[in-house]
Amino acid sequence: MTELDRIRAQYPPTDVLGLSVLGVHLRVHTNDARVAAGLGDYFAPYRSTDAAAGALPVFVIHGEPVYDPARMRDVPRGERSVKEATYDAADARIVLKRRTGVTIYIAEPEHYAVGDMTRDLHQAVNAISMVFTKAMLRRGYVMLHASAGLGEDGGIAFAAPSGTGKSTMALALLDDGYQFVTNDRLLVRPAGGVVEMVGVPKIPRVNPGTLLRLPKLTSRLPQEARLRYERMAPEVLWAVEEKREVPVDAVYGPGTLRLAGRLRIVYVLQWKPGGTGWEVRPLEGEERIMALRRMSKGMGVYDPHPPAPGEPQRLLDAVGGTIPVHAVTGAVDIPGLRAFILDRSVRHAPCS
Repeated sequence: MTELDRIRAQYPPTDVLGLSVLGVHLRVHTNDARVAAGLGDYFAPYRSTDAAAGALPVFVIHGEPVYDPARMRDVPRGERSVKEATYDAADARIVLKRRTGVTIYIAEPEHYAVGDMTRDLHQAVNAISMVFTKAMLRRGYVMLHASAGLGEDGGIAFAAPSGTGKSTMALALLDDGYQFVTNDRLLVRPAGGVVEMVGVPKIPRVNPGTLLRLPKLTSRLPQEARLRYERMAPEVLWAVEEKREVPVDAVYGPGTLRLAGRLRIVYVLQWKPGGTGWEVRPLEGEERIMALRRMSKGMGVYDPHPPAPGEPQRLLDAVGGTIPVHAVTGAVDIPGLRAFILDRSVRHAPCS
């Protein structure tokens, strides 16, 4: 009996949740009513009673993972701490989340997330979002490490590594009439002379620096936490990893969340805390293409059968040939970039 066979035998599902996200149908099975209720609340905008043929099965199991510790091999992450370990079993790829112990079993089209799912419900959310993302990649999208907002004149993406302000920028535009698309992963594809963009169906989770920069979010912090963060030096606060969810529709009003639209421009955030000067510079030719390639992401160990290496590059090159890409360098200046974007939007707005 394989590792996954033992999970199936020990934890039969008792509840099912149907989801439909931009034409991707999912059937989420779980063995725990608390998990079912939590996921039902989280994915409320996407709940569906449509049991469409071909719905992708996701199993969220509250229980003890089964794997062979001796076979686990850490997934390299450069200089950053190891988050995952993995090995391929007879019928599934097994990925262990080192911090939480939640374990993902990939036996396409089935995906299982197993662990203390009442404590780590966000890992179940991640697993469901991962299955959605893989389905969109199969539809010809490519993924950027980027946040995005959507205005009347189209979408704006902020591409950058983690912890460099891209979530803050997307949220900073919401008081100016923009809608929120995504805060960390953006799917894009060229189509008929434009670039389509799609966010990942997740509530944004942001660090304290973002919460302190935006008044509507600062007011939602408990006083003790706010005072503690305010006492930190900027460079210390910048590195704090204590993510909190931002329910954008509840904070900014119904309809603020919009998962898809047309992308019109990408800003690559190359600024740094303590940097000097500030500049927004258009990128051209090879420099534009390479900037996008550096911000592209794949599914890594979660996709045992990834697309051919050249296909994502071809799509990114087409994106870079369709819309402008700007580099933002120098010191971090959230208000400055926001004002720059709003000024350009006014100057380029169509006449009525």
